[in-house]
Amino acid sequence: MSGTRPLRFATFLAPGLRPLYQHVAEACGAGPLVDGGDWRELASGEVDVAFVCSPPLVWLDGVVEAIAAPVLTDPRFGGLPLYTSEVVVAAESSYRSLADLAGARWAVNEPSSWSGYWVTLARVGDWAYFGQVVEAGFHQRALRMVAEGAVDGSAIDCQVLALELRERPELAERIRVVETLGPSPSQPVVVRSSLDAETRARLLDRLLALRGPALERYFVERFLPAPSYAPVAAELSRRPRPEAPARSGG
Repeated sequence: MSGTRPLRFATFLAPGLRPLYQHVAEACGAGPLVDGGDWRELASGEVDVAFVCSPPLVWLDGVVEAIAAPVLTDPRFGGLPLYTSEVVVAAESSYRSLADLAGARWAVNEPSSWSGYWVTLARVGDWAYFGQVVEAGFHQRALRMVAEGAVDGSAIDCQVLALELRERPELAERIRVVETLGPSPSQPVVVRSSLDAETRARLLDRLLALRGPALERYFVERFLPAPSYAPVAAELSRRPRPEAPARSGG
């Protein structure tokens, strides 16, 4: 699309969403989708387009810019680029809300994830709210930890949860959703800020035109221009940016 080489796309989101974003990258004329490690890799400018969670967009401070975001098929979101985190507990537990989980064992995704980390911290104020906090690394592992009783609760991206329940229907008998956090602006598609305007416009046109079963399989209806991430930025401004390497898990 750039005229000299295919755009380089990378994903920093949950592993279960990789086939979705491989399809999106191919539909936009990209080369092979790169699996990102640490979100700070985007500062080098070697990646043209990335699928990433919202905190790195804020922390990179203009190095990348959001151009689009997915609209989920979930009717709760009214056709807007929003998503939620679902607080899950073991089905047989006595927990009925996040308030009940004070002092309990909690699994976070990792520190660059809004849905699995920051949205919970925004609600509870401090990780000392829980008796123990374990870093799972990504949503699927956190969900398994809850189902297996290794922790008492976790906040799971609603899209990832829907995928896991479809692919592993037995999980429905092992976990319960007790509360919803959000909605929040959904994960942005970002471009390096130096990407030329013409290429950026063509890319956005392609993203906005995407429809069909390959998206719907991952509970995505379409893409829209990126919403405001000001609420995310406001919350993150209250706390120091994490310095240790971490993946972006959404």
